[in-house]
Amino acid sequence: MMSAEDVLAVLDLLDRAGVEVWLDGGWGVDALLCEQTRPHEDLDIVVRAESLALYGRTMSDHGFRLLRDDGPCNHVLVDDGGRLVDVHAVDLGTTRTDERGVEVYGPGGLPYPVGSLAGGGRVRGRRVGCGTPEFQVASHTGYAIDEDDERDVLALHHRFGVPLSGRVRAWHEEEGWGVLDAANLLEDVWAHFSAVAGETCTEPVVGQAVTFSVEDAARDGYRRRAVTVWPEGAADTASGTGGSGAGGTPPLPSHAAE
Repeated sequence: MMSAEDVLAVLDLLDRAGVEVWLDGGWGVDALLCEQTRPHEDLDIVVRAESLALYGRTMSDHGFRLLRDDGPCNHVLVDDGGRLVDVHAVDLGTTRTDERGVEVYGPGGLPYPVGSLAGGGRVRGRRVGCGTPEFQVASHTGYAIDEDDERDVLALHHRFGVPLSGRVRAWHEEEGWGVLDAANLLEDVWAHFSAVAGETCTEPVVGQAVTFSVEDAARDGYRRRAVTVWPEGAADTASGTGGSGAGGTPPLPSHAAE
């Protein structure tokens, strides 16, 4: 496990070496929340691609060795105490548009969306750079999430107002309610027509992309219900709540094993 003290120790040694670091993954979420909410198996960090060699030498000098090589821009180190550090390299010096039309950093690093590392938070009171709340929520998609992932997503959703995304799984037009398939929650969400936003008051249709906000409220066997639903293409979109709408930041990279 990586404790807060372990995180600060790693940040201290890299800071002394002149390696700029952003927190990602579970510790990135807790930095945004300014408190540790759960145990973390590892520490996910992002460094500049041009600093990757210096990072490796610095960590090796302090007893870390290679545990897993996930490619030239991503590998995991471990020390004799079992502390795991998962590094991701990013090329901030140039940008490109990927195959989905999203502007990302690269090509000399992992394709983090432009602006995704502009977040800031604290670990035990120390200011740290980290991924933004919007990026962290988007990153918790594209893999089989667990309870920790869901807890992270909901904490960011409620603290920062980042909308959740998904699709309409079912909609009963005659009764005015339906079910939303959330991309980064373990269970579907109940939604009523009165929660649908937009100028046209058009009911959602099955398969339509939506963004939405939720609250804990049991209804018809579902634990959560949507407070506001923004169907894709609605004039009144989720961007006003601090999110990026149904077509927002893609889930790259994801962190399934934090």
